[in-house]
Amino acid sequence: MEDTSIQGHGGADLTGASNNQQQSTIADAPTTDATMIHATASSPVATESCSRGNHTTQGHKESKVKEQSVDTPNASQQQTQEEGGIHQGSKRHKESKHGHYGGEQQAKKQKKRIDLVDPEEDLKNAQYFFDNDLRKIKPYFFKYQTYAKGRWLGRKLIEVFNTEFRDRDNTFYERAIKDGRVKINGETVDKDYIIKNSDIVAHDIHRHEPPVANLPVKVVRNVDGVIIVDKPSSVPVHPSGRYRHNTVLHILSTEQGYKDLYPVNRLDRLTSGLMIIALSVKKAREFEKMMQKCEIKKEYVCKVRGEFPSGVTECHQPIHVASFKLTLNTVQPDGKACSTIFQRLRYEPESDTSIVLARPVTGRTHQIRVHLQWLGHPITNDPLYHNTEIWGAQNGQGGITMEAEEELVKRLLAQTEAEDELDHALATSSLKNSEASTNSSSSEQYQKAEFCSICQLPSRADPEPEKRIMYLHAWKYQAKDWAFETELPDWARETVLAYTAASSPDQGTDITVPEHP
Repeated sequence: MEDTSIQGHGGADLTGASNNQQQSTIADAPTTDATMIHATASSPVATESCSRGNHTTQGHKESKVKEQSVDTPNASQQQTQEEGGIHQGSKRHKESKHGHYGGEQQAKKQKKRIDLVDPEEDLKNAQYFFDNDLRKIKPYFFKYQTYAKGRWLGRKLIEVFNTEFRDRDNTFYERAIKDGRVKINGETVDKDYIIKNSDIVAHDIHRHEPPVANLPVKVVRNVDGVIIVDKPSSVPVHPSGRYRHNTVLHILSTEQGYKDLYPVNRLDRLTSGLMIIALSVKKAREFEKMMQKCEIKKEYVCKVRGEFPSGVTECHQPIHVASFKLTLNTVQPDGKACSTIFQRLRYEPESDTSIVLARPVTGRTHQIRVHLQWLGHPITNDPLYHNTEIWGAQNGQGGITMEAEEELVKRLLAQTEAEDELDHALATSSLKNSEASTNSSSSEQYQKAEFCSICQLPSRADPEPEKRIMYLHAWKYQAKDWAFETELPDWARETVLAYTAASSPDQGTDITVPEHP
């Protein structure tokens, strides 16, 4: 997500489901590993809209986006539990509530405790090594645990695994449940077990984390209880899906000794740039209040397809979740209120691309990316929202119907399963070729390299350099008494520096490159 709530270290995921965009066309999943469940702070689900500029695309009749409240005694607990918030190295707070999604069943207060994992012991599992400009981690065992989410209640266990997670197929999950690797409240159950309120769902798994770019996670400032981090592209913020130790929070803990980390904002895995990470719950809540009051102004830079309209363009189209499993979001009338303000900085006719400044007012998942797609100017290398093989010739410009969305989700789920099958087929093919040209002992060694001897997971190729980056960078965060910014990436530096030298951001000046300089 481009920018979301203050959250603690971690979350809820039972499979290690891949968020690896270089391995599929699917974007990062919002669920994360949960072995400790706490609640600290909530997301400002909506904030007040800014004044209009030159161009406006209005998704609602209202001129302002109103704040929405959650009908629970503690909204921050409710929001964090839905997303599976955990905090590395923190003590457990008072019992938190289940998440509540839309009109689904509201879960009651938790009465059980999860056996907490010692964070220091957990980090000892992180055996990093570096190869081919990538940060890699040796496979390790891990036990995922989480309270049942609100939207899981009343559903069969096998159905939840098949619809919520995409790492393995139905056969794998049925076998895991039968063998007792998936348990409810510490007990082996049938695959048709109906999930109830307060159930603790656990899954023992042998983890194979995908590699990330071998780039430093820079702490550029340490001031007044927060650290300002320059996050490199390809590195997830917190444990999520297949990723646990190859994440910003675990790398900071392992390599720089930070213990308690509470991200104020979160970025998509492929997004680079500024992160504010609080070092205490108290400081995190201070920033939460600023978020809720729309006191923090955010600026991103992105490189988009085509000639973006000059001046200021606003988009207020509502966004909803098309698929939790795919982390796919689209513009739909029943979506949540969203506002993003865009300003073109430069158009390059030779490449038919534009450098654009984006100011998100709200903080929905993939908000900047979805709004740019709707406007017909997706980020040039966005693997999900700029892909005509997925969206068709119009690439989602102007939105799609609910019927088209349902078909899209079906195709993407099928494509994900096909890619997993292709990985297995390629590994098997390589093994057979090796067996034909080598003796049995070397063939066995090759088999260990291609298939995990413990979990039989086939190996995957290292991601290509161009698939480790997306042209979206969190540049500046500013409030009344402070302002933070990061270095600009190479693809945006010259344009943005020329723009800032020519005028202030409020003057609307943009730079057009002549066709024949």
